[in-house]
Amino acid sequence: MRRRLFQFALVLLVAGSLHGELLDRIAITVGQDVITEQQIYEQLRIAAFLNGAKPEFTQEKLRETADRMVLQRLVMQDMKANGYPLPTDEEVDEALKQSREANWGSREAFLKAARDAGLREEALKDFLNKMVATVKYIDFRFRPAVRVSDSAILERYQSKYNPLDPEAGDPPAYEDVKDELEAEIVDERLQGVMESWLEDARTRAGVRYKPEVIP
Repeated sequence: MRRRLFQFALVLLVAGSLHGELLDRIAITVGQDVITEQQIYEQLRIAAFLNGAKPEFTQEKLRETADRMVLQRLVMQDMKANGYPLPTDEEVDEALKQSREANWGSREAFLKAARDAGLREEALKDFLNKMVATVKYIDFRFRPAVRVSDSAILERYQSKYNPLDPEAGDPPAYEDVKDELEAEIVDERLQGVMESWLEDARTRAGVRYKPEVIP
């Protein structure tokens, strides 16, 4: 494990001391928690791997990864404060199974790909544990506050399926797409609620990015 990290660090991390130790710089502080540069690179690699893609170590991708990790830390802190349980092993295994079957088919092919990428299965499960926890807690914490009226759904239907547009063709029946439109509106409003909470949580936690590490 140390050898793989050392090889990876030769490219991605700053050189260490005269004794050859690696310097893993603090990239972000989230209250009393810290996120290091190495952790951001590792999370980016894992996310790309589970999506069946090659990691792109661009400034944009690194920032996206950093922002996602900040969200996860804030969610985990809120979960702990509210006594919300972590995902079960079965839930994490199911998430891993879905990724494995979508990208590699067999467990053997998945494990070989993970070894070739220098990733441990335990690290992948830890990543998925946080991902599942974040998704579940957001749904539990914020979705009940989102309400959508019938009039809002009808307005979305009329806007999306304009009967006066001759190129649009015949619109689907309202009842056939009502649930889909409602879910669409709920997701949009949930995003707004989340962004408001996130802004407040970042302020309360005193989130700080180190510009020399994450511009």
